[in-house]
Amino acid sequence: MKFQAIFYKIIKAATLSIALVAFNCLATNAQTTPLKSSVYKNYIRPGSTVKIQTLEGERIRKTDTSVVNNIQLPVNKKNIIKYENKIAVLDDASMKKFTEAGNTNTPNEEVKVIPELHVEPDSGQTEQVAYRIIFTSLQPLRYNDTLRKFSAKLAFLLMNESGDNNAHIEPVKIEVNSDEVSFINPGSFEINHLSIPSSNVELIADNVNDSASIKVITVSNPSGYITYLKVKPSLELTSNRDKMQGLGIQQVPIAVSFGGSKSTDSVSVTFIPEKGTVNPNPLKMRYNETATAYLRSEGMGKSILTATANSIKSNPLPFTYTFPWPFLLATILGGLAGSFIKQNSKSTRKKMTSKVILVGIVTGFIGAAAYYVLGINLLGLSFNAGFNEIAVFVISALFAYFGISVIKPGTKE
Repeated sequence: MKFQAIFYKIIKAATLSIALVAFNCLATNAQTTPLKSSVYKNYIRPGSTVKIQTLEGERIRKTDTSVVNNIQLPVNKKNIIKYENKIAVLDDASMKKFTEAGNTNTPNEEVKVIPELHVEPDSGQTEQVAYRIIFTSLQPLRYNDTLRKFSAKLAFLLMNESGDNNAHIEPVKIEVNSDEVSFINPGSFEINHLSIPSSNVELIADNVNDSASIKVITVSNPSGYITYLKVKPSLELTSNRDKMQGLGIQQVPIAVSFGGSKSTDSVSVTFIPEKGTVNPNPLKMRYNETATAYLRSEGMGKSILTATANSIKSNPLPFTYTFPWPFLLATILGGLAGSFIKQNSKSTRKKMTSKVILVGIVTGFIGAAAYYVLGINLLGLSFNAGFNEIAVFVISALFAYFGISVIKPGTKE
């Protein structure tokens, strides 16, 4: 009997100890602390239900839901309150705070927020530390002439919503990826401080139009949030040559096109040549089409052609205007040939003299120059000749043969 009594007391004591331990554990786990409404009232809708994720280390160990008017968070744990499913722009109050803290005039639509409120224990502070992940577009996807690709830059930071701005926080892991962007650096990174400096991410894409889809992945949402990065169209000028005969003699076509846009909207392109003239200027075209303008030389030496359209600047297109030796030689030979044929024809067979030769050369030169430089046909014949040495030779010969006594101004036909 004595042994049974002792055994009973041992069992009773052990049972009581186990019950006390279980009670303490439950009491500890049941301890919660309320989150002040001032932290979230500007961007979480009243009465809505939010998801509360409790973290241990870098993993989510528990997920609960709560009505936003009474958010209770487990103590001594980091919690993430997920209040929406999509990336959005900052509300007005938050935008004002962001602008004042960063001393920036970034447009509201360029500042995006991930719909997660991170809350960490006070760690000796007077209140809990709460913050959200913000990112801004430092540069939209814009064509880079050097890379011949589109490049952009995003800046990520943690915007403080409560607590000390210098408080120690757990590192926040972020990953950025995209099926439309070929290069992202860094693709994953950590932020371990509030406010600035921000963490910059560089993006490079080969061919994109209008916008590019970007995915931002967090611990709270491994499937990622989708956002879209605007593409600033590029204005590109191209030519099949970079050397021209100067002094207004030669004209070359310039191909004009936009990259990064499939829009059918019309746009006006204004050309800015250092030397020379462009026709038409301005040029009306559509974003999704290729158009052609014509550059005529002026003087001699180097020149740069650029263009602008809706604040978009084109690539610089260099040219070198050379002395028009080929044109001059072709007109001389053409004038000689025309004079020779005229003087030796059956109807006007005459002796070749220096005067006849000089008149033929001058006549051929004036006629060819008027046609190619001014677009005036002084011959009265209908023809459409492109610019090359043979064409110049033939036109000069025709003027030397027929002369310019019958002047019939007009455009090229």
